[in-house]
Amino acid sequence: MHLPFPKAVVFDMDGLLLDTEQVYFEGFRTALTILGLPQDDNLFLRLVGTNHVLGRQLLTEGLLGRVTLEEFETVWDKEIAQRLVDCVPVKPGVRAVAEHLREKDIPYIIATSTQTEKAHLHLDRAGLSALFPDVVGGDQVAASKPAPDIYLHATARLGHDPATCVAFEDSPNGVRAAHAAGLITVHVPDIVAPDAEIRALAHYIASDIIAGAQKVGLMVDHDL
Repeated sequence: MHLPFPKAVVFDMDGLLLDTEQVYFEGFRTALTILGLPQDDNLFLRLVGTNHVLGRQLLTEGLLGRVTLEEFETVWDKEIAQRLVDCVPVKPGVRAVAEHLREKDIPYIIATSTQTEKAHLHLDRAGLSALFPDVVGGDQVAASKPAPDIYLHATARLGHDPATCVAFEDSPNGVRAAHAAGLITVHVPDIVAPDAEIRALAHYIASDIIAGAQKVGLMVDHDL
């Protein structure tokens, strides 16, 4: 596969830079238990990669009126907050990749379904605010991933054609969004393994963010 060397990079955040999707998943399961609801992993997996608006819509539909959305979110948010109160865990290799891009003067930005203010809060708690100051949050665009809007917005802010940019994504919805926007797409799976559709959409599938950077030529072994 021959693709152009990326001029800029767009990163997803949760599940790619921050090791938070598992935290959200554990909190989701605990909230269901507290509220006396049956476990529904598939409902959570449908939420992964969506923004606040679409996520709340899907969650409302999935709860089937057994509890209100507000009741569930109150318990779920409390469970997440308790797990992230001290620090937000960072995925391996994230700092190394960001520092390398800075050294090489390759621009990069975060495009996350998480609301912008919350994203900055989590980056701060993870100790990554200085390395990742530029964020496009899900509240900055009308349509959620898997729509391409957030990637088109992010690449416009970077000042580069989407076709010359690379996207790093962990979720199927994120891969769909990046592909629809025309970016070179690297899938770094987290809690959702790629199926045949995602394998066809992603240009590369990598075990971690460093392996992904190497696949698109951003890093080589001696850069580590």
